[in-house]
Amino acid sequence: MTLPDPPQSTHEAASRRDALGLHLGALPRRTLGLALWLLPVLALVNIAVLVWSLGAIDLAERLVAPHMLALAGVLVFVPMLANALRFAITSRFLGLDLGFGGSLRVITGTILANSVTPSAVGGMPIKVLFLVGEGIEIRRAVSLISFQAAEDALSLFGLAALAATLTGFAMRDVLAADPDFALHAAQSLQVGAIILAGALAVFVVVGALIRAGVLSLRVRAALSGLWRRVRLSLTMVARDWGALLRRGKAVALLSMGLALVQWSVRFSIAGLVLAAFGTSWQPALFWLLQYLVQSISSVIPSPGGVGGAEAGFLLLFAPFVERAVLLPAMSMWRLLFFYLPLIGAAVIFFSLRRRLRGGPAPRPHGACQPAE
Repeated sequence: MTLPDPPQSTHEAASRRDALGLHLGALPRRTLGLALWLLPVLALVNIAVLVWSLGAIDLAERLVAPHMLALAGVLVFVPMLANALRFAITSRFLGLDLGFGGSLRVITGTILANSVTPSAVGGMPIKVLFLVGEGIEIRRAVSLISFQAAEDALSLFGLAALAATLTGFAMRDVLAADPDFALHAAQSLQVGAIILAGALAVFVVVGALIRAGVLSLRVRAALSGLWRRVRLSLTMVARDWGALLRRGKAVALLSMGLALVQWSVRFSIAGLVLAAFGTSWQPALFWLLQYLVQSISSVIPSPGGVGGAEAGFLLLFAPFVERAVLLPAMSMWRLLFFYLPLIGAAVIFFSLRRRLRGGPAPRPHGACQPAE
């Protein structure tokens, strides 16, 4: 299958696009210096909360099953590695010579950059920029990420539905009886609906202004050029999807299996931590609760969802966990779930970047096509 190359007017225009791609690819790395300063401070605050919550009680006395913490400390790295392997498999199908090392650089760099940016921004734009920095043409980067987004949505929906079924919807009854939670949920939905309606209204107004000829010729030309680029990108993404559906079913199934492993392990960490503190382990219920905690923290406009994750944990786990265990378990969960993978991501990312500097520069992959 042959995809059309984007139209290029002159050599100078192509050079400007290449320079822009390199500039965009470097943008997320500018946050890494801030991450190295900010994240240790936040980790120390989290440790201080853990020590304060334990009070004069020795941690060894509070923990019932320390081996569960050790298991959680190992499993927190599984999602990172599974995600990188998914990228490597799909990029190979698309003919992009990213490899596992390049995929791991993209994933670990995204983790570091996303940890010091508002969670509401999302990891996808940052991931696109890191892919561009690896030499991937931006339209192919969008195709690659769209595959993962679809797999993530399907796997998370399936796992959440399974967990809700296995718990007998016990969590729904508890949360429905909490008027504060119902009020906050309703307010969040209203805010989301307002934002979506506002975005649609902006598109409608801009389109109406263009049709009416109100905007200047220069502005109309710029918007028309932007729309042509967006339309070309969507065409190329659609063709990549067509290639995947025709010749990449095995690749999609393998990547989907890795996605199920990634998300099932990622949201099981809270259950392991609570089991270490002596709470009866309910895998399906605790998986679903941590999934909801992560959903809450993802819309909190703070770096890495700081504050939202902790508050969400205390709110959602309170009906199912003893009060004496809740606060120390939350602090330990945050350390293992957030800060420990960040340390690993930082070590891996900078090690791979140092190794990359010693080798040849990455070549652009924009012209690579899926193999016939």
